Amino acid sequence: MGPRLAAATLAMVVASAGCSVVSATGGEPSPGDRVSSRPSPADLPSAGTSHTPGAARPKGRWRVVYRQKGLDHDARFLDIAATGEADAWAVGERPFGTDGHEALLVRWDGEHWRRVTKELPKAARHVTLTKVDASDPGNVWVIAEDTEGGESGLLHFDGRRWSFTPHPASTSEEDPAGPSEVIALSGGQAWTFGDRWARHFDGRRWTSQSIPIVTHAAVALSPRDIWAVGEADPLPDDAYAQSEPAVAHFDGRAWQRMPLPALSLPDSSMSGLSAVLASTTDEVWAVGGYDTADGTFRPLSYRWNGTAWQAVAIEGGRLTGIARDSGGVMWVACRRFVSEGADGYRLLAGAGGRWSGVAPSAPVTAMTALPGGKPLWAIGQNAITEYRQPGEQ
Repeated sequence: MGPRLAAATLAMVVASAGCSVVSATGGEPSPGDRVSSRPSPADLPSAGTSHTPGAARPKGRWRVVYRQKGLDHDARFLDIAATGEADAWAVGERPFGTDGHEALLVRWDGEHWRRVTKELPKAARHVTLTKVDASDPGNVWVIAEDTEGGESGLLHFDGRRWSFTPHPASTSEEDPAGPSEVIALSGGQAWTFGDRWARHFDGRRWTSQSIPIVTHAAVALSPRDIWAVGEADPLPDDAYAQSEPAVAHFDGRAWQRMPLPALSLPDSSMSGLSAVLASTTDEVWAVGGYDTADGTFRPLSYRWNGTAWQAVAIEGGRLTGIARDSGGVMWVACRRFVSEGADGYRLLAGAGGRWSGVAPSAPVTAMTALPGGKPLWAIGQNAITEYRQPGEQ
């Protein structure tokens, strides 16, 4: 979701249990929902075959730039995407009562993050917005999910107004939960993904294709070079078989599963990939993790080198997001524990061949960065945070 960038082959060494914290972050804004910030764009740092030689340790800071007030229960952001220095979106939900919820949609306009849920069609105001992606300000797609038996579907923003399309009957029959991922392509195109199915919108009509994995995240380098990551059952006919991480690729004609290095994971693991980042055709990353019997998370990370996927050793927790800042530092979001406490979330920062744990000013679960790495925004729980280098305005 949003531009996804990649680093090169890494050997990450950080504290296994705690992602040890090496830098604190700036303070939060004064109470309220709006905070002004003015990021600016830069050119994309090229990805090579070694990790950012000579890059400095992180010198910037993370700070909260928007915090959403809840209703009866805490609000939470679930995804974020950006198309430019004056256009970005974050989505989620505001729960209330025992089973109610309200859509959460906020937009960055170059000056402020502001809540724009009231601009949605009435049919999509009391749902959970789970994923967002945009190719430009006139092609924004959002997955709307109603877990209480209401109508789920897709939201689309054409630059002027939002429209809502319920899930098609064919998709609902195959996968009642609807899509788990959406990506936007230029020309008004989009892809949605679910449990072994994918649907493509060419700007006029939808067509369906089978895909050999359950997709959790996807990214397109071009309409003929798309990666999807998630999980798959090694033994489809065995209801007790554990899932395994899986990757599929679209070459413009069909989806094909791509082999990953063999893993030996605990029997109690629930493994899968939750984020994918791409810079070039030979530089793609997929990250995720698995559960352990003692209630902690362990990471999974793979790198595509243009020919094959390779496993990369990363220490920390389940990896949920990844981005690269304007200084060439790679940031990876990790969650260490099953519990929801803020101390269970950390960021891993990689620069100059060194990796360390960094505490942001709020939990981080997903990130997005424009080409060049700025602005670099992240979401987690009820906050949007931003990373700035010294001197960036």
